[in-house]
Amino acid sequence: MWNLAKKYLPFAVIIALIYLVMPVFFQGENYKYDAIEYQFVFPGTALLSGFIFSWKRGVDFTFPLIAPIIYIGSVLIYSHYYHWAIYVFIYLIVGMLGSFIGDMVYKNNLAEKRRKNKGNDSYKIKITNITVENDEKEK
Repeated sequence: MWNLAKKYLPFAVIIALIYLVMPVFFQGENYKYDAIEYQFVFPGTALLSGFIFSWKRGVDFTFPLIAPIIYIGSVLIYSHYYHWAIYVFIYLIVGMLGSFIGDMVYKNNLAEKRRKNKGNDSYKIKITNITVENDEKEK
């Protein structure tokens, strides 16, 4: 359980700060900024966090669920946007897209490390001479 918390908590805190604190600044008569927030800032956060998480750790199919779950909490607190279910789906898809892109970069980095280590024989064990003795006595 603690490993999951260490793995997800830093990203969940950043996503929660953006999804829960940013609407406070856009409430009131500034509804034109509200659309920018829901259509660009929140999906960008889901995309970027999914990319960075998967770039460092590989793809994880539960990570893209963090952004929509925190967004549902934001809707329950501020509840002034009517199409929230559509945005939950959009943030999930964008988070998955970021995870897949980050995973491709992660796999490229692993392949590059393997290519670099392929010429390095220091970690390989070479057996040059093997002798086998027969313990069985002749009768």
